[in-house]
This record gives sequence, structure tokens and C-alpha cells, in this order.
Amino acid sequence: MSHAKPQPQHQFFILGLRLQPDSRPGGQPAWRISLEDPHTTERSGFKTLTELNAFLQVWMDEKAGKKGDTHEENQ
Repeated sequence: MSHAKPQPQHQFFILGLRLQPDSRPGGQPAWRISLEDPHTTERSGFKTLTELNAFLQVWMDEKAGKKGDTHEENQ
């Protein structure tokens, strides 16, 4: 009887950062963040690092099979 080792799971994302100028005179530019799955071309956009981190935490929990809230429910 052989015990197969589980295959390591990995995921690559393409991270995009864009400095968006403020349309108001004297306004501060803001960074915009995008994350794309190169296999599916699905793209998600975020205004803050906190939003990006929350998305990744939910994604990792789902892939690890943990139960809990999904990203869509937290929006």
C-alpha cells in the first residue's frame, strides 16, 4: 500500500499598481491595485492594501478548505 504525497498547491497572480491622479485641484493622487489570475484572466480591483489583504485571506482560506465567510459576503 503506497501513500501518495499531496501535490503542493500554488497560485500566481499578476499584481498591478497604478497611481491615479485626483481630479480636484490640489487633490492627492491615490494608488489603485489590481490582481489578475493569469489562468482565468479574472481581475479584481482594490483601493487599499487592507482590501487586497482581506481578499487574499478569504481566497487562501477557501483554497485550504476552511469554512467561513466568502469574499462576496464581506463586500
